[in-house]
Amino acid sequence: MVGTKAGKSSRPRASCTECQRRKQKCNRQWPCNHCQARKIPHLCKLTRVNPSKNPFASKEASRKTYLSSKEEENITRDEVISEVTEGTVEESPVLAAKNELRDLGYMPNARDLLFGKRVPTESASASKQVPDTMSSELKDAIRLLPPKPYTDILIQHYLEVTNFSYYALYPPVFSHDYANWWSDRANGKPLAPELTCLILRVCASSLQYLTPDIQTKLETELGESVQSLSESYHHVAKQLSNTIAPGKGGLVQIQQLFLTAAWFKSESLFVESWHALGSCIHEAQELGMHKKHQRPGLSEFEIEMRRRLWCLLYVWDWQMSMLLSRPLVINPTSCAYELPNMQLEITDPATGPPSPVSHIASQCELGQAITRITAAIGEINEDSEADSLKANIEAWMESLPRAYQENNADTQWDEEHIYVPLQRRQLHAIGYMTMLIPFKGFLSKTFDSQSSNTDKARRETAIDIALHLMEVSHRLFNQVFPVNAKFHLVTFLIFDTAAFLCSAMIHDKDHSLPRRDNVLQAIDVACSLMTQLAQVTKTGAICQPVLEKLARSLSQRTATAMNGNISNVALGGFGTSSAPETLLHNDDISPESMPSSLEFMPGNDIFPSNPAGLDLPSTGMETLPIMSVGDFSGLDVGQFDEIWDWQNLDLTLLPHTKQ
Repeated sequence: MVGTKAGKSSRPRASCTECQRRKQKCNRQWPCNHCQARKIPHLCKLTRVNPSKNPFASKEASRKTYLSSKEEENITRDEVISEVTEGTVEESPVLAAKNELRDLGYMPNARDLLFGKRVPTESASASKQVPDTMSSELKDAIRLLPPKPYTDILIQHYLEVTNFSYYALYPPVFSHDYANWWSDRANGKPLAPELTCLILRVCASSLQYLTPDIQTKLETELGESVQSLSESYHHVAKQLSNTIAPGKGGLVQIQQLFLTAAWFKSESLFVESWHALGSCIHEAQELGMHKKHQRPGLSEFEIEMRRRLWCLLYVWDWQMSMLLSRPLVINPTSCAYELPNMQLEITDPATGPPSPVSHIASQCELGQAITRITAAIGEINEDSEADSLKANIEAWMESLPRAYQENNADTQWDEEHIYVPLQRRQLHAIGYMTMLIPFKGFLSKTFDSQSSNTDKARRETAIDIALHLMEVSHRLFNQVFPVNAKFHLVTFLIFDTAAFLCSAMIHDKDHSLPRRDNVLQAIDVACSLMTQLAQVTKTGAICQPVLEKLARSLSQRTATAMNGNISNVALGGFGTSSAPETLLHNDDISPESMPSSLEFMPGNDIFPSNPAGLDLPSTGMETLPIMSVGDFSGLDVGQFDEIWDWQNLDLTLLPHTKQ
């Protein structure tokens, strides 16, 4: 269970700076009660105070000592700042030594830390550049951004919709920095390239997930397609990002690099996304985010944001390595993982909605549980490891917060907080997708009368997981379609799961496949969903004909086994029945009301007992040789070739069509 309590300090704390300014009584917790109530937890900053060594000293003496020490500290700090701004490195031997150590990599290279103390800085939109030395890349970026009203639309849409998928940005702080950026631009002040880059990334990502009315408005008034605009913003942000040196830019740089990986992923460019993720992780390590003890001088808010971003990078790392069969970028044995306390958004953890970042913390816990079993899920060969993985994932799903539970979830916040149902279904999809991986081999393995009972039992487990995965994928589809249809999990899970179920049907030579009717129903639903995805996403348009071709081949195969004559078979079976459409558009049917694992009663109006009009061969009937509708090993699945190996389905057993 993800914790939400802030860690206790061994040293006493003074009231936070905001409560001191407002002369309020502070509860000295972060974030404090007043900052939470005023919805400014990011401004809550607690300071440490040293207890008096002489408990009998008078208050006046303590006050004088405190004022004297503060005055001395201010004088010392002013002298140091003066040396930095007016003198050279040679004029300050201490600074010279520190710079030499920093160049050798022995000291942090933080632009806003000096001798472990924080020096007041300007807003995130400000830069040390002067206008005359502004780089050409920064000028191009500023020139490319649309007028403020259009940029505001994209920023608002991202913060209210797209950001909840990963919650890489904390909206109050980003909104403040964004407003300052426009103010500085209007006043002719220099602009920080990392924040400019982040704004471009947000706009590019927002354009990938627009509602039809916003899309029409932008395309009409800007005179360019949203896809072209998104690619333009991404390209110019890439050029600007290349001008930022490693270790510079702070958390803003980490955020914009992460959005680069997210943009590639939404475009189904998974290899490019993996490489962008690696760059982001290395940049985070430059800032020491992988270390257990954060460097001194950081506020509680900065520490919390570091925890959030590092957990997010870890989650992406183990999931991308699982999809692409690549090694982990983050070495789990040499990095620390401290879960965020998630109190920035929660006023009362006992009665309020879950934090928008809690689903990332839960996935981080899942990744840690998996790495304790195996280094690579795709390399599990032992049945005991597969069973252990399945048991751990089931335990993890049961430990999810009540709002994210699969059964009897607390849905009281679903209407007001749209991220809750989205993240609930996202977590379920991740869980069953991971659970199925070590069992997929049994769905592409030929079964006949000689197959062992053990293998058949493993296949039955694989079928159960796959059907459950199709069910939760259907729920996720209902949640995101059509606005967030480019969310990669939607198309991938429906396509991948249906393809493996088709493979299980094709390899079932002795017709002993368990839950055969449910499998056919799931394939029929998948074809219908892919038809809808093909209308709004490029990836769906690529994958839909592939799945339809595979399903029709399955229809041919079963019909030929019955009739022995393929010419009499209607090929319009899969994906054309009205049953899935009835399910998708019937307002009286909610995803929660769907029976578990697609177990529908015979004669149900939602799913016919014989979907797609298939005549199924009876158990034990000999499978006759048939003519395939094509060579499946040569089918083009577009960008999904990067994460989906068609050869895993072993569909070459289908004969080629003879010319």
